[in-house]
Amino acid sequence: MDISLQDNPAFQRYSEATTAELFYDLFFVGNLTTFTTALEINDSESLTAYIGFFALLWLTWYQVSLYDVRFSADSIFERIAKAVHFGVMVGFAVIGPQWNPGQAVDDYKIYKTFGLMLMVSRLTLFFQYGVTLLYTKRYKTTILPLSLIIASTALAAILYGALTPTFPEKSLADDGHELPKKSKVYIAWYVIAICETMFTVTVSCYWRIISFKGTHMVQRMSLLTLIILGEGIIVVCKSISRIVKNEYLWSVPVVAQIIAAILIIYFLYMLYFDRMHDEHFGSIRQQIWSFAHFPLHIVLVLVLQGVSLLILWRQAVDMFDSLFNGWEPALRWLIDDLGNFDPDSPFGHELERVNGNYTVGTAFANYFNATCYEHVYNYIPKGVDASKEVKAVANAWKEIQIGLDYYVDDRTNDTAFEQMYTGVNAMASATYKTLFDTLSVTVAERGTGNEGGVPNLEETHVQYYKIFDLIVTYTFVAGGLTLVLTASLGYLSLPMDRRRKSTIVRLAVTATAGVGLSLVSLIRFDQSHMYAYLGSAWMIPTICLMLFFCMVVDHIGVPWKKIPWWRRRTK
Repeated sequence: MDISLQDNPAFQRYSEATTAELFYDLFFVGNLTTFTTALEINDSESLTAYIGFFALLWLTWYQVSLYDVRFSADSIFERIAKAVHFGVMVGFAVIGPQWNPGQAVDDYKIYKTFGLMLMVSRLTLFFQYGVTLLYTKRYKTTILPLSLIIASTALAAILYGALTPTFPEKSLADDGHELPKKSKVYIAWYVIAICETMFTVTVSCYWRIISFKGTHMVQRMSLLTLIILGEGIIVVCKSISRIVKNEYLWSVPVVAQIIAAILIIYFLYMLYFDRMHDEHFGSIRQQIWSFAHFPLHIVLVLVLQGVSLLILWRQAVDMFDSLFNGWEPALRWLIDDLGNFDPDSPFGHELERVNGNYTVGTAFANYFNATCYEHVYNYIPKGVDASKEVKAVANAWKEIQIGLDYYVDDRTNDTAFEQMYTGVNAMASATYKTLFDTLSVTVAERGTGNEGGVPNLEETHVQYYKIFDLIVTYTFVAGGLTLVLTASLGYLSLPMDRRRKSTIVRLAVTATAGVGLSLVSLIRFDQSHMYAYLGSAWMIPTICLMLFFCMVVDHIGVPWKKIPWWRRRTK
């Protein structure tokens, strides 16, 4: 008998992911898809919430995977434990649509339930590691590292459970209404999850007996990366379906955005998987490599989500340009030619009716209203409730008609001018908001009016501008960090005998390009340039071209003269 086996147990290793692990990954996919659909990133709070939920989901998946790739074996106990982990993932899916950390809520029952779910997840891992220790306790080398991991999972479970009562209790005001309260207890979840994961990885690095050597951890991380890229395809396709539902003709810029978005996903796939190495590249480096996928997957999700929203923005720009071009003849007449009826103007066919049954106010209101319906309201897809906006447009029609007629009769009537101006502003604002609603883009707080409750086009425009200002910022930052992290992972996975200067230079170029791509987000500090960039069709292509450049650099062939003559291929 090999004496070393008396001190070191030979754990069963799988070269590929088991069906149970793949089934567990399906729950991760379902959670990610559900949460991405439910939570719209339209302000900094929703962005933070998105990152926070994904972090807890990923770290929970990772903790389970750390156990599975090293110690999991098919047994009744393992199947029961796996069923509990499936249940925890279902709990993530249930809580996801109601996930609003940092905001004042009436009842913290959902968050308390979530804390208990995290506790159950860690308790399950506690028993799984405990059973592993029970079967390997005769090997002295496994007792201390497994005991440390068991202690860390037990401590994490205790902390998750102990934090549950610290959320605020439900309280009522004097009139019986529930009082919303804010709480930051949830921040402790992130700290606990990251600390326990880093501790587990550190123990595995120090005690090689429970390292990832010989496991399929590389395949597990690559499969999850593939899943996230697949989620990117899903969100891009959803953006396309939202555009199709509006029954608008495809424009060249929108088609170009979609092509660029698909190419971005393809280039990301090649930049990551072309640098993969199946062979073991060092126990410590491999564990650092696996945990480094945590920030990589976060930025991957963000850049793909941002790209899908920028496709909608390009469509919205085209729709608004078409809408404004329809408004322009009426607005130009209102500003420059009020009272001068020109039958040959685009607006003339309405003004000709003034001498018949139509007044000037009615003609103008009809034209403005008809333009709104022609470009927006006639194309409202199913599932979009625009009843408030339709009512606002009807009320605005009356204000325009009455106010303009009185103002035409008396140019000194400031009250009539204000009434007419308010009506035009309200109709334009409601239509502008509906335009984005049809694309499933909404502001963080419903309503686009000013303090007096009257819709204001400028304020509405600023609200949507802020949304896409944020989207552009985090998309470019995440895109740049994706390149930096991809290059870093490529370097970590390089075996020592493959660390040639040419390869290192390629990785350095990719990382530098990533930094440059992130710096594009600084354009937001110059509002005039930011407006021009948002109005252009170059946002998604900019990311696409940068990824294409990195891919070309990554695949540049070795100079012919460095290849030995006996290895050269001849035709």
